[in-house]
Amino acid sequence: MKIFSTSQIKEWDAYTIANEPIASIDLMERAATSCCNWLIGKNFGQKHLLIFCGKGNNGGDGLAIATLLFQHNCKATVYILDPIVIGLGKTGTTDFQTNLERLHECSTDIHFIQSPDFFPAIEENNIVIDALFGTGLNKPLDGIAARLVNHINSFNIPVIAIDMPSGLFADSSSVGNIIIKATHTLSFQNHKLAFLLPENETCCGEVHIVPIGLHKIFEEGETTAFELTDASLIKT
Repeated sequence: MKIFSTSQIKEWDAYTIANEPIASIDLMERAATSCCNWLIGKNFGQKHLLIFCGKGNNGGDGLAIATLLFQHNCKATVYILDPIVIGLGKTGTTDFQTNLERLHECSTDIHFIQSPDFFPAIEENNIVIDALFGTGLNKPLDGIAARLVNHINSFNIPVIAIDMPSGLFADSSSVGNIIIKATHTLSFQNHKLAFLLPENETCCGEVHIVPIGLHKIFEEGETTAFELTDASLIKT
């Protein structure tokens, strides 16, 4: 399995959108469906899920997952970091906003976190879904985002990170960063380099590769400095 950098992953997404072709919002829906199926298959859908979203596309994934969970009659509450606080504008990315509109059609259990006073209590029967920040993160978390991650980490409950644990850099050292301590990480399509570094073990938990149908031609033709060798590859 090839290990791609953050920039290569963005190129892979763009190549898939252009050449499948598929709209970016539909690719996000595909990723959310794979995550939702995994959650339900592991019986996490029987718990009360607290879904924490940023305003970028990782947050858009979280909103799409929430919508699908509601459609499966699961109990979920969505918490969104205030867009002014995290500096992504009033409405976030286009796909985030589209998924927020869709979510409003099936739930009113949506809350905006504007200060630590809005941090929710987390109970031992809850499951946290981390969709705050994904592979695009390029600086350590600070301010209210860092305090929210510390708040989540202070509870001894399962945390499932979508694509990347928030606060973890995909391509470089994250030593000293405030990072979500995930129990499980659902990584889209391929492993990230960060998952293979020993210092990140306590943040990633069990890593599960979630296929989202990215275009095989890009993967086959793209060169990379890193590749994960497994038993099946050795046998060939």
